[in-house]
Amino acid sequence: MSRNYLALLALVVTCTLHGQLALAQGRQVPYPLPSEPVFLDTFNSQIKVSVVASGISRPFSFAVLPDGDMLVTDRYAPALRVIRDGVLDPAPLLGLPEIRTGFHSGLLDIEMHPDFATNRMVYFTYHKALETEGEYALTLGRARYDGGAALTNFEELFVGTPMTNSGGSRLIFAPDGKLFITVGGAMGRLPYAQDLTRLEGKVLRLNQDGSVPTDNPFIGQTDVRPEIYSYGHRDQYGLAIHPTTGQLFHAELGPIGGDSINIIKAGANYGWPLYGYGSYNDGEPMEHLNREGIEPSLIIWQPGIVPSGLLFYTGDAFPQWQGNLFAGSIQRGRVPGTGGLERIVFDNKMWEQQRETLVTELRQRVRDIAQGPDGFIYLLTEEENGAVLRVEPAR
Repeated sequence: MSRNYLALLALVVTCTLHGQLALAQGRQVPYPLPSEPVFLDTFNSQIKVSVVASGISRPFSFAVLPDGDMLVTDRYAPALRVIRDGVLDPAPLLGLPEIRTGFHSGLLDIEMHPDFATNRMVYFTYHKALETEGEYALTLGRARYDGGAALTNFEELFVGTPMTNSGGSRLIFAPDGKLFITVGGAMGRLPYAQDLTRLEGKVLRLNQDGSVPTDNPFIGQTDVRPEIYSYGHRDQYGLAIHPTTGQLFHAELGPIGGDSINIIKAGANYGWPLYGYGSYNDGEPMEHLNREGIEPSLIIWQPGIVPSGLLFYTGDAFPQWQGNLFAGSIQRGRVPGTGGLERIVFDNKMWEQQRETLVTELRQRVRDIAQGPDGFIYLLTEEENGAVLRVEPAR
């Protein structure tokens, strides 16, 4: 047996025994990271997975900069961390606004401006405490990052409607420069996601300065927030732009099963909390959303995987994966230690042809995913010892 195989076998055995002990003690399972690169077989290649940097507790998002450095959001601290030349800076960046933290709230997504190489601007979502006790709002901010110890020129661009529950957020720039932002917090069976006077359970569309585009689908309608682009969503932890069509793809969590990928359409209703593909948290099956006026999902997962992070691969490092859709996964079927990376292959009609689950051997909760300037795929793990992992071809 090869040395790599023995190392991987030892890692799997260690993770399994560690996980069984933690489950028996009734606590969440922190699985150890490999100390050396791990080589894994996939359907059409062999990959090498290695730890770039670790030591961030429960990170939520990251941005891989053009020079290969990374900005990582530490949700609960809250803090923005920097990985330079593969080393995590122990000092968080200065210059963040005041941020409200709590369950699934805090410093959330971060995205580079399309012209980051020249303007050095980054955009990020976070929760801002409001004057009423217990209320806060999803907020969009931007600032300049020049590579030093602090963000500068911070601007608060948009403040959402008051909320008391949160479910994370993602943001992405569209090809026309507009910003799409997901807002969670449509918890349980409350009808917030169907209420167009609130922003929970919606995809928003904004200009880069936080203003509302004049061609948004609900512009001019009374009792409707003009920022809303689509509605009827639950927790939404992934956004990606199709590299050819420019369509917005969207990862959404069902309560028990029924996690999905949607193609987001202007003004469309995606059903939550009335309809879905899974079951409510008490186990009651949801009504299927195959009905007029409800937009169906492109693909679903049964059991659910808690998809988090979304990417269409366009690099040269994995030519056999060009055009494939990748989604991070927290856990499958609500079983700890089953997270990984999902690879989905479509044909030119966007009909699913193949689906593969990768890197489950590491048993990590994959919260975000990015393509680096080197063409490699980078994963962010949401663990007590959160880490950035690099996926590259085995050479």
